[in-house]
Amino acid sequence: MSALPRPLRALAIVRALAIAVAPALGAGAGAATAADRLDGLRCPERAVRLVVMGDSLADGLWGAMMRAFLRCTTVEVLRATAVSDGLARSDPGDWLGRYAPTPTSGETDIVVVQLGANDITSIRQGSRRAVFGTPEWDTLYEARALALAEGLAATAARVFWLGLPVVGPERLEPAYRTVTALQAAGAGPAVARFVDIHTLTGFASGGFTMNAEIDGSLRQLRAGDQIHFTEAGYDLVAAALFPDLARAFAARAAPAAAPAVVLQ
Repeated sequence: MSALPRPLRALAIVRALAIAVAPALGAGAGAATAADRLDGLRCPERAVRLVVMGDSLADGLWGAMMRAFLRCTTVEVLRATAVSDGLARSDPGDWLGRYAPTPTSGETDIVVVQLGANDITSIRQGSRRAVFGTPEWDTLYEARALALAEGLAATAARVFWLGLPVVGPERLEPAYRTVTALQAAGAGPAVARFVDIHTLTGFASGGFTMNAEIDGSLRQLRAGDQIHFTEAGYDLVAAALFPDLARAFAARAAPAAAPAVVLQ
Protein backbone atom coordinates (compact mmCIF):
# COMPACT_ATOMS: atom_id res chain seq x y z
CA MET A 1 0.00 0.00 0.00
CA SER A 2 2.91 2.39 0.70
CA ALA A 3 3.78 2.40 -3.00
CA LEU A 4 0.52 4.16 -3.86
CA PRO A 5 0.37 7.98 -4.22
CA ARG A 6 -0.67 9.68 -0.97
CA PRO A 7 -4.39 10.34 -1.82
CA LEU A 8 -4.89 6.79 -3.19
CA ARG A 9 -3.09 5.24 -0.23
CA ALA A 10 -5.27 7.22 2.17
CA LEU A 11 -8.44 6.21 0.34
CA ALA A 12 -7.36 2.56 0.48
CA ILE A 13 -7.04 2.87 4.25
CA VAL A 14 -10.55 4.30 4.47
CA ARG A 15 -12.05 1.51 2.37
CA ALA A 16 -10.38 -1.14 4.51
CA LEU A 17 -11.69 0.53 7.65
CA ALA A 18 -15.20 0.72 6.22
CA ILE A 19 -15.22 -3.05 5.66
CA ALA A 20 -13.96 -3.67 9.19
CA VAL A 21 -16.52 -1.38 10.83
CA ALA A 22 -19.56 -2.30 8.70
CA PRO A 23 -21.00 -4.84 11.18
CA ALA A 24 -21.32 -2.14 13.87
CA LEU A 25 -24.81 -1.13 12.76
CA GLY A 26 -25.95 -4.69 12.23
CA ALA A 27 -28.76 -4.61 9.69
CA GLY A 28 -28.26 -0.87 9.21
CA ALA A 29 -31.71 0.63 8.87
CA GLY A 30 -33.25 -1.96 11.16
CA ALA A 31 -30.88 -1.20 14.01
CA ALA A 32 -32.11 0.15 17.32
CA THR A 33 -31.54 3.70 18.50
CA ALA A 34 -28.50 4.64 20.55
CA ALA A 35 -30.55 4.84 23.73
CA ASP A 36 -31.90 1.31 23.11
CA ARG A 37 -28.43 -0.06 22.43
CA LEU A 38 -27.20 1.35 25.75
CA ASP A 39 -29.10 -1.47 27.43
CA GLY A 40 -26.31 -3.75 26.22
CA LEU A 41 -23.52 -1.31 27.19
CA ARG A 42 -22.75 -1.25 30.89
CA CYS A 43 -22.01 2.10 32.49
CA PRO A 44 -18.35 2.36 33.51
CA GLU A 45 -17.57 1.77 37.17
CA ARG A 46 -15.12 4.68 37.30
CA ALA A 47 -15.86 8.24 36.24
CA VAL A 48 -15.31 9.03 32.57
CA ARG A 49 -15.53 12.33 30.71
CA LEU A 50 -16.73 11.75 27.16
CA VAL A 51 -15.73 14.80 25.11
CA VAL A 52 -17.27 15.31 21.66
CA MET A 53 -15.21 17.67 19.49
CA GLY A 54 -15.83 19.04 16.02
CA ASP A 55 -18.24 20.99 13.84
CA SER A 56 -22.05 20.97 13.50
CA LEU A 57 -22.03 17.24 12.66
CA ALA A 58 -20.26 16.62 15.96
CA ASP A 59 -22.75 18.88 17.69
CA GLY A 60 -25.54 16.50 16.71
CA LEU A 61 -23.43 13.55 17.78
CA TRP A 62 -22.93 15.21 21.16
CA GLY A 63 -26.71 15.36 21.55
CA ALA A 64 -27.00 11.65 20.76
CA MET A 65 -24.34 10.82 23.35
CA MET A 66 -26.17 12.94 25.91
CA ARG A 67 -29.35 10.95 25.28
CA ALA A 68 -27.54 7.63 25.29
CA PHE A 69 -25.69 8.14 28.56
CA LEU A 70 -28.38 10.04 30.43
CA ARG A 71 -28.80 7.27 32.98
CA CYS A 72 -25.04 6.75 33.52
CA THR A 73 -23.99 8.74 36.56
CA THR A 74 -20.36 7.83 35.86
CA VAL A 75 -20.32 9.38 32.37
CA GLU A 76 -20.10 13.13 31.85
CA VAL A 77 -20.68 14.10 28.21
CA LEU A 78 -18.95 17.37 27.31
CA ARG A 79 -19.27 19.57 24.25
CA ALA A 80 -16.22 20.99 22.47
CA THR A 81 -17.81 21.95 19.16
CA ALA A 82 -17.65 24.97 16.89
CA VAL A 83 -20.29 25.22 14.16
CA SER A 84 -18.95 26.13 10.69
CA ASP A 85 -15.35 25.48 11.71
CA GLY A 86 -12.84 22.77 10.85
CA LEU A 87 -9.16 22.00 10.43
CA ALA A 88 -8.74 24.20 7.38
CA ARG A 89 -9.93 27.36 9.12
CA SER A 90 -8.61 26.62 12.62
CA ASP A 91 -5.32 24.88 13.29
CA PRO A 92 -4.87 22.05 15.82
CA GLY A 93 -3.80 24.50 18.51
CA ASP A 94 -7.13 26.31 18.26
CA TRP A 95 -9.03 23.04 18.65
CA LEU A 96 -6.89 21.89 21.56
CA GLY A 97 -7.61 25.23 23.24
CA ARG A 98 -11.32 24.34 23.17
CA TYR A 99 -10.57 21.08 24.96
CA ALA A 100 -10.03 21.59 28.68
CA PRO A 101 -8.83 18.33 30.26
CA THR A 102 -8.69 18.09 34.03
CA PRO A 103 -5.92 15.55 34.71
CA THR A 104 -5.79 16.38 38.42
CA SER A 105 -9.46 15.47 38.95
CA GLY A 106 -8.83 11.73 38.83
CA GLU A 107 -10.96 11.36 35.73
CA THR A 108 -9.84 10.11 32.34
CA ASP A 109 -11.20 11.52 29.13
CA ILE A 110 -12.41 9.70 26.04
CA VAL A 111 -12.56 12.06 23.05
CA VAL A 112 -14.74 11.61 19.97
CA VAL A 113 -13.79 13.82 17.00
CA GLN A 114 -15.82 14.55 13.88
CA LEU A 115 -15.11 17.49 11.59
CA GLY A 116 -14.32 18.28 7.99
CA ALA A 117 -17.66 19.25 6.46
CA ASN A 118 -16.43 22.88 6.30
CA ASP A 119 -12.93 22.09 5.13
CA ILE A 120 -13.37 22.39 1.35
CA THR A 121 -11.49 25.67 1.45
CA SER A 122 -7.96 27.02 1.40
CA ILE A 123 -5.58 26.64 4.33
CA ARG A 124 -3.76 29.82 5.31
CA GLN A 125 -0.48 29.74 7.20
CA GLY A 126 0.93 33.23 7.56
CA SER A 127 1.31 34.62 4.05
CA ARG A 128 0.97 31.18 2.47
CA ARG A 129 -2.30 29.87 1.07
CA ALA A 130 -2.74 26.22 0.09
CA VAL A 131 -5.69 25.68 -2.25
CA PHE A 132 -8.01 22.73 -1.72
CA GLY A 133 -7.33 19.94 -4.19
CA THR A 134 -3.59 20.58 -4.46
CA PRO A 135 -0.82 18.29 -3.12
CA GLU A 136 0.26 21.08 -0.77
CA TRP A 137 -3.23 21.23 0.76
CA ASP A 138 -3.30 17.45 1.17
CA THR A 139 0.03 17.47 2.98
CA LEU A 140 -0.92 20.33 5.30
CA TYR A 141 -4.34 18.88 6.10
CA GLU A 142 -3.03 15.41 6.88
CA ALA A 143 -0.40 16.96 9.15
CA ARG A 144 -3.07 18.97 10.97
CA ALA A 145 -5.15 15.84 11.56
CA LEU A 146 -2.14 14.07 13.02
CA ALA A 147 -1.21 17.02 15.23
CA LEU A 148 -4.75 17.27 16.63
CA ALA A 149 -4.95 13.53 17.29
CA GLU A 150 -1.54 13.51 18.98
CA GLY A 151 -2.45 16.54 21.10
CA LEU A 152 -5.65 14.87 22.31
CA ALA A 153 -3.98 11.51 22.89
CA ALA A 154 -1.39 13.18 25.13
CA THR A 155 -4.12 13.58 27.76
CA ALA A 156 -7.08 11.41 26.83
CA ALA A 157 -7.17 7.68 27.43
CA ARG A 158 -8.76 7.04 24.03
CA VAL A 159 -9.38 9.10 20.89
CA PHE A 160 -12.05 8.03 18.38
CA TRP A 161 -12.18 9.91 15.08
CA LEU A 162 -15.22 9.65 12.78
CA GLY A 163 -14.99 10.35 9.07
CA LEU A 164 -17.64 12.23 7.10
CA PRO A 165 -20.97 10.57 6.22
CA VAL A 166 -22.41 9.92 2.81
CA VAL A 167 -24.28 13.07 1.75
CA GLY A 168 -27.01 13.94 -0.73
CA PRO A 169 -25.33 16.75 -2.72
CA GLU A 170 -23.28 14.85 -5.29
CA ARG A 171 -20.92 17.78 -5.82
CA LEU A 172 -19.66 17.35 -2.24
CA GLU A 173 -19.09 13.61 -2.27
CA PRO A 174 -15.64 13.50 -3.93
CA ALA A 175 -14.29 16.30 -1.74
CA TYR A 176 -15.69 14.74 1.43
CA ARG A 177 -14.13 11.39 0.55
CA THR A 178 -10.77 13.14 0.06
CA VAL A 179 -11.09 14.87 3.45
CA THR A 180 -11.99 11.59 5.15
CA ALA A 181 -9.11 9.76 3.49
CA LEU A 182 -6.59 12.36 4.63
CA GLN A 183 -7.97 12.27 8.17
CA ALA A 184 -7.65 8.49 8.21
CA ALA A 185 -4.08 8.63 6.95
CA GLY A 186 -3.09 11.38 9.39
CA ALA A 187 -4.99 10.60 12.58
CA GLY A 188 -5.82 6.95 12.24
CA PRO A 189 -2.73 4.76 12.12
CA ALA A 190 -0.87 5.79 15.26
CA VAL A 191 -2.92 7.63 17.84
CA ALA A 192 -6.64 7.42 17.14
CA ARG A 193 -9.21 4.76 16.31
CA PHE A 194 -10.52 5.97 12.98
CA VAL A 195 -14.10 5.01 12.07
CA ASP A 196 -15.23 5.52 8.48
CA ILE A 197 -19.02 6.00 8.53
CA HIS A 198 -19.59 6.59 4.82
CA THR A 199 -21.03 3.13 4.16
CA LEU A 200 -22.72 2.95 7.55
CA THR A 201 -24.66 6.16 6.95
CA GLY A 202 -26.21 4.76 3.82
CA PHE A 203 -28.30 2.77 6.33
CA ALA A 204 -28.24 -0.35 4.16
CA SER A 205 -29.48 1.56 1.09
CA GLY A 206 -26.24 1.29 -0.87
CA GLY A 207 -26.00 5.08 -1.06
CA PHE A 208 -27.62 8.22 0.29
CA THR A 209 -31.13 7.92 1.72
CA MET A 210 -33.35 10.33 3.63
CA ASN A 211 -35.51 7.67 5.26
CA ALA A 212 -35.20 4.09 6.41
CA GLU A 213 -37.24 1.50 8.25
CA ILE A 214 -36.47 1.19 11.94
CA ASP A 215 -38.32 -1.32 14.10
CA GLY A 216 -41.00 -1.65 11.44
CA SER A 217 -41.58 2.09 11.02
CA LEU A 218 -40.29 4.40 8.30
CA ARG A 219 -38.16 7.11 9.95
CA GLN A 220 -36.50 10.21 8.55
CA LEU A 221 -32.78 9.94 9.32
CA ARG A 222 -31.31 12.91 7.44
CA ALA A 223 -31.98 16.63 7.81
CA GLY A 224 -33.29 18.75 4.94
CA ASP A 225 -29.80 19.86 3.88
CA GLN A 226 -28.97 16.18 3.19
CA ILE A 227 -25.73 16.54 5.15
CA HIS A 228 -26.77 16.53 8.79
CA PHE A 229 -28.98 13.97 10.53
CA THR A 230 -32.23 13.96 12.42
CA GLU A 231 -32.20 12.90 16.06
CA ALA A 232 -32.92 9.30 15.04
CA GLY A 233 -30.07 9.38 12.53
CA TYR A 234 -27.57 10.75 15.02
CA ASP A 235 -28.61 8.04 17.47
CA LEU A 236 -27.68 5.38 14.94
CA VAL A 237 -24.31 7.01 14.23
CA ALA A 238 -23.58 7.15 17.96
CA ALA A 239 -24.53 3.49 18.34
CA ALA A 240 -21.81 2.55 15.84
CA LEU A 241 -19.24 3.64 18.45
CA PHE A 242 -20.66 1.58 21.29
CA PRO A 243 -18.45 -1.52 20.79
CA ASP A 244 -15.37 0.72 20.95
CA LEU A 245 -16.70 2.60 23.96
CA ALA A 246 -17.42 -0.66 25.77
CA ARG A 247 -13.78 -1.68 25.32
CA ALA A 248 -12.59 1.75 26.46
CA PHE A 249 -14.78 1.56 29.58
CA ALA A 250 -13.33 -1.87 30.38
CA ALA A 251 -9.79 -0.54 30.01
CA ARG A 252 -10.71 2.41 32.20
CA ALA A 253 -11.73 0.00 34.97
CA ALA A 254 -8.48 -2.00 34.74
CA PRO A 255 -6.31 0.26 36.96
CA ALA A 256 -8.82 -0.14 39.82
CA ALA A 257 -8.26 -3.93 39.79
CA ALA A 258 -4.55 -3.78 39.00
CA PRO A 259 -2.93 -0.53 40.23
CA ALA A 260 0.38 -1.45 38.59
CA VAL A 261 -1.17 -1.21 35.14
CA VAL A 262 -0.82 2.23 33.58
CA LEU A 263 -3.48 3.09 30.98
CA GLN A 264 -1.89 4.70 27.94
